[in-house]
Amino acid sequence: MAIIKEDSLEFAREHISKYYDSDFFPKPIEYEALWHQWAEVKAELMSKNVGKLWVTSPRAMTIAKPKGGFRVVHQLEPIDSIIYTALACEIATDVEAARMPSEEHIACSYRLAVSDGSYFGGGSGWSDFGQKTESLADTYENVLVTDITDFYNQIYLHRLNNAIELANPSLKPLADDVENFLATLNNKASQGVPVGPAASIVMAEAVLIDVDSFIKDQGVHHTRYVDDIRIFSNSVRELYSVLERLTLYLYENHRLTVSSEKTFVMNAKEFVQKHLHNNYAEEKIQLLETLEVFNPYTNEFEEIEVEVEDEEALRQAQLVAAVEKVITYEHLDLGLARSVIRAARRHSIPDLARHILENFDFFSPAVNDVALYLHEVTDDDLAEELTPEIEAMISSPSIDSQICRFWIEWYIAQHSVLLKSGKLHAFVFGGSNIENQALAAITTKNVAWVRNHKASVYNLGGWARRAVLNSSRVLPSDERTHWLKMFINNSPVLLDRWVARWVQQTA
Repeated sequence: MAIIKEDSLEFAREHISKYYDSDFFPKPIEYEALWHQWAEVKAELMSKNVGKLWVTSPRAMTIAKPKGGFRVVHQLEPIDSIIYTALACEIATDVEAARMPSEEHIACSYRLAVSDGSYFGGGSGWSDFGQKTESLADTYENVLVTDITDFYNQIYLHRLNNAIELANPSLKPLADDVENFLATLNNKASQGVPVGPAASIVMAEAVLIDVDSFIKDQGVHHTRYVDDIRIFSNSVRELYSVLERLTLYLYENHRLTVSSEKTFVMNAKEFVQKHLHNNYAEEKIQLLETLEVFNPYTNEFEEIEVEVEDEEALRQAQLVAAVEKVITYEHLDLGLARSVIRAARRHSIPDLARHILENFDFFSPAVNDVALYLHEVTDDDLAEELTPEIEAMISSPSIDSQICRFWIEWYIAQHSVLLKSGKLHAFVFGGSNIENQALAAITTKNVAWVRNHKASVYNLGGWARRAVLNSSRVLPSDERTHWLKMFINNSPVLLDRWVARWVQQTA
């Protein structure tokens, strides 16, 4: 067993502060408490071996896919997230050194370069994947396209352990800790890494190192973006033979399966024309020429960075035109939608709000970006203007989704003008999510709500319990101080005590 290094913990703090802990959930208030007492937190995490640290199952919800169905996404408990981010930091450099050389453009996705709180110094690699595909299509007649079914959730943890050790044998104790940590997150299940944290991308790329080597050993050329694999040859027969061997290799060595729905062989130039240079793709490129690159840690498509025009009015017009075009597509293009919404959020452009609210069901697969954008651009005046649209939106079918309701409650809970609406107030306080109700209690200084939940706080789950602790900042100072002091002295949960102390010192 290993002890996490201080440098890795400092990286974890910088990473989570700059970016996020999960791409699919709001960043929890607990991090502010942890950063406030960082020296003590670090000392605790470095006081024992990783295997001796307390680990809790992550929050799991489903988020809609644009073409139907759902996928499971996760958010780790804050201390677990720091541990996981630090563990990935400690293996990332050796994992990168063991991958196919970047200049070969075989493993295109997320080349690892740990610096300034980021794992990915070279960006996402999506454009490299497209360029290598075109280059190979010019050389070979046929392409085999395939990907791995439910890849992140099916990663075999012992093979991840092996991959880390093979990258650097001295990492074996750390590899054991990574496997045990993830198995504990999974309630002892031996498969799956959480979907959402950037650290999981490091783990996924480690697992695929030997898969790239296996394909290369078959005497064919290929390029790969995460689990999306394109293999090229002049012989269709050879490609089917490689597919058969690859299918068996993935099953026998990783317990992974290829997706039959996404696996096919076709003429390489026809593939480029149909999938990379069709009218939709060209139109998408034109739209993206008005946008900035979006967050490099998403698991969805990412585009190359291009400059936004300087003129504010032109930028607003371009973004409005882009979102109007996105709405015309049969299915939401998640990468494009995120690019548009994140550009509007970055530049605090409120003009997209009505379009998105009126088409909320369509945009629901990007609900996290929608809620973050709305929160960024909503001032009191806009909140008053948008109240009727938001009241209508909370009756949409997509609000039945747990994660959609979670995000929209989170947004409404932080705006006092929205909470003046009886319908929106009832939507937040009539739901089951204590965290968002606690946020709303702080926003509206609802002392009665806090007092009502103080008595039962020990019966709540961890997330809800800490939210109630945070909401106590609206209580009179003597009442708050007395209650928090009792909590600090009696709670057996270290994170709860840290949150209580942070509230006590900062309220």
